[in-house]
Amino acid sequence: MKVTTSSDAPPDLATMRDVARQVMADEETASAELVPAMCGFVYLMVPEVQALIRHAPLGDVPAQVAQVAVDGACRQVKTPPGGGLTAARRHARKIATSLLALCDHYENLRPGEQS
Repeated sequence: MKVTTSSDAPPDLATMRDVARQVMADEETASAELVPAMCGFVYLMVPEVQALIRHAPLGDVPAQVAQVAVDGACRQVKTPPGGGLTAARRHARKIATSLLALCDHYENLRPGEQS
């Protein structure tokens, strides 16, 4: 079964994961600078994962878990970081975690690509 997603080209998961991992590993500078890119990646991944969820069988647990991740990722990018550097870093790490989860769910829900 071919699942139609929002674009013909598959998302660049390697780049998305690399950016998210930089934020997770960097305690100082990259977090704030990479947040806009990560938010953009989240906005790209949400419709991709939602398309896969729509094509999953009714009651499919991995699809239900993916929907929770989509909801959480949307919440993270819409929530302001709060005041201070510590809050900004924590916010960046939460978005990075959400992005990594969306990448994982994208791979796990693709037909014929489960391991």
